[in-house]
Amino acid sequence: MNKIDVARGAQIQINTYSQVEAGKSVRPATYGKIEPVIGWANGSCLDVLRGGTPTVIEAGPPGAVSSPFQGGDLAKDVADAVQDAAISVSDTLTAAEIRELKRRVVEELAKRGRISESDQD
Repeated sequence: MNKIDVARGAQIQINTYSQVEAGKSVRPATYGKIEPVIGWANGSCLDVLRGGTPTVIEAGPPGAVSSPFQGGDLAKDVADAVQDAAISVSDTLTAAEIRELKRRVVEELAKRGRISESDQD
């Protein structure tokens, strides 16, 4: 697709799309209009701006949904959430105890089949 096709499909001005391609700041809603037009999952434009890669939505059966998660994301997100929660509720846990708590939560979720072994750090 060329710039004009993408801009038309996203219902935005060509100048706005040119700003996006140049990495200039636009409203987050603008990214949300562009992503489905170019076949990217929601949030992919911001991922690219942060130096990451987009999540490409592949055609599948009607009603299928693509997950924006990359390998390892869930384990890291869970570990980060456990760490944040532990810090917010306790003044006495040491850094070593928080790391062990994170490790055990991710390990337990892997045992339950919620996180694959390969996704763990």
